[in-house]
Amino acid sequence: MKRGHIAVAILIAMLYIGSLGSARAFTPQPGTTDDPLITVSFFNQAIQPLVARLAAVEALTQHITGLEQRIARLEAQVAALEARAAQPSPATPTPVQPVVVHGFINGTMVNVRSGPGTTFSIVITLPLNTRLEVIERGTAWHRVRLQDGRTGFVSAPLLRIP
Repeated sequence: MKRGHIAVAILIAMLYIGSLGSARAFTPQPGTTDDPLITVSFFNQAIQPLVARLAAVEALTQHITGLEQRIARLEAQVAALEARAAQPSPATPTPVQPVVVHGFINGTMVNVRSGPGTTFSIVITLPLNTRLEVIERGTAWHRVRLQDGRTGFVSAPLLRIP
């Protein structure tokens, strides 16, 4: 039995010595690329530029989101302005053009007077069928404008208005 014990003791000693060598083989040497501290340092050096780029991408993404929101607000404002421009403006009515009425002298020679009555001075005497613009219609006298722009009055029975 002693021999068996010795053989077991030798076997245990060999396993122990072998495990020490193999443990050293798997233990990284300080300062080499297998050293965890060196590996972390290399990792940090490689990852830092990527982290900086990621931060820049996040900032750009936020900026783009802000610009997209601003564009949406501006597009809504443009649409509102276009809709407002398409509606007619009630504040500016279309001016009504007055209807010009013409009359014709209905007598051989008719006096155009400065006022509505025979006591007013004669502005001009006109022949039959002379065309005049009627400014105001009256029951006894019509106010007229001559072709030269002067105004006067003609007795109602002496002016034919079609």
